[in-house]
Amino acid sequence: MKRNFAFSKLAIFTTSALGALSTHAGNLTLQPTVSAETIFQQIDSDTQGDRDINTLRIEPSLKALYESGKLRATFNGTGTHLERDTDNFSNDDDYFEYSYSADYEAIDRLLTLSASGGSSYRNANTDNYLVSDFLNNSGDLARTDTNTISARSEFTRGPWVAGTASLSYSTVKTEDNEFTTNARLNNDTISAFTSLENGHSARSYIWKFNGDYSDTDRENAALGSFESYNTDAFVDKMVFRNWAFRVRGQSEAHTFSTDDALFSNDREFDSVGAGITYRQGQNRSISLTANKASSSNQENDGDVYPDVRVNWAFTDRTSLNAEFGKSFYGDAASVEFKHATRKIRTTFSYSEDVSNFSQLLSTPESLGIFVCPGSFLSQFCYQPTSLDYQLETGEQLIQLVDDNNALEDNVILRKNGLLQVSYQSRRLRVGVYAQFADDDYLAAETRRKTKTYGTNFTYDLGVYTSLNGDLSFANIERDDDDGGTGESDNTRLTLSVNHKLSRYFSANLGYSYIDREGTVSGSVLGNNYTDQRLTLGVVFRY
Repeated sequence: MKRNFAFSKLAIFTTSALGALSTHAGNLTLQPTVSAETIFQQIDSDTQGDRDINTLRIEPSLKALYESGKLRATFNGTGTHLERDTDNFSNDDDYFEYSYSADYEAIDRLLTLSASGGSSYRNANTDNYLVSDFLNNSGDLARTDTNTISARSEFTRGPWVAGTASLSYSTVKTEDNEFTTNARLNNDTISAFTSLENGHSARSYIWKFNGDYSDTDRENAALGSFESYNTDAFVDKMVFRNWAFRVRGQSEAHTFSTDDALFSNDREFDSVGAGITYRQGQNRSISLTANKASSSNQENDGDVYPDVRVNWAFTDRTSLNAEFGKSFYGDAASVEFKHATRKIRTTFSYSEDVSNFSQLLSTPESLGIFVCPGSFLSQFCYQPTSLDYQLETGEQLIQLVDDNNALEDNVILRKNGLLQVSYQSRRLRVGVYAQFADDDYLAAETRRKTKTYGTNFTYDLGVYTSLNGDLSFANIERDDDDGGTGESDNTRLTLSVNHKLSRYFSANLGYSYIDREGTVSGSVLGNNYTDQRLTLGVVFRY
């Protein structure tokens, strides 16, 4: 089905309309910033030789915050002007990026309307993950617009039934570049989610139902639509003290087909089971069931298998949620572990999800570990005080590493594991992470694996001076059906010193080092090169 209309205009109109409902009672805060930097860049390439580039970078930005009794809205916009000069060429480039969000609580807890989105330049070349930016391999970048409007409802205080529900509509659109010309995104997605469970008065029966549905209309007629749903439910009958008898069931289906229905590809898996549950409370339970599978995959159709569910809050600061069972592709698992002390915070997650890149871009899942006044890590980020920290207006939970997402229409099975550890004291904030992502393309003989490791820190040298650092390593392996097999090893190091000169002005001195080695040719600089930069700048922040 086609749902094409000027969605960006609709999202802006929705945000404006929500704002008009409460402008008389709210407070508007504007935070303008202007930075000017001189960058001395030296590139050493095996195939292109050496080159020195001098760049003047000017970046004006504006952050706007609005909050009233029912409305919370934010806007962040940044313009980048580059004047670049070498012995062989001189050129100017301009970029503009923005993000916005708005939440309007129409009915207290029962109905919240939201609009969010933005426009940014994203790397379309997954082999150059970490190393492509405005100053290096800028041809990899494609302007990407995302917009989402949604409605959600929460009824969590019912004596017999409690739950949440949401409905959203989102669009993703990318501009053409070398890597997106034949697979440019211009898609829209409708999605719905609901979670229902017993209320606080339930004693003999404990139950829960989760269900989600999504339908992505892909512009590429050769790929068509992608429709998906997942449901999972259980009922526990308490039989003796903390022990219960459990029955459970699950159903999932993923269908991707062409608009003319000449091609259709289905993945389906259903199961039912029964077993036991040990339960100490709402957030302390372990269950084991024996299950019978019905699958579109002949290798596990009819299998009888064990399913294990763990939902255990050891303390207010430590929790574990884990599931081990099966899906159409074989053994399946998901894990989420969180631990927090006064100074140290640890999260580990592992998930296996069928999705497409439009959905991953429009509704990214962020396992944030730092609270930041914006959408990226900076010296102003800090560690939250609890596992259920409530964000203030303009704040976001930011994870330490971004996913290596492609800008294309394919449906993938992503197996993703992420470990993050952070430490914060009075003068030092440091984070360490490791991530592994395995993207298996379901309708093509293509697979990509990305391993990423890194650390970043901020250390206050004094009241007005801070030292910042970021070090990341990535190994990308890919195997395409067109013979494009290979790997690349990418490294990025950034060090900077920031000094506050006055209430409005600060200065910075920075050094960065980029190294790329590999067997995959995906850069104008060749397979192997290094890029070193020295940056001197000043920032005016009102």
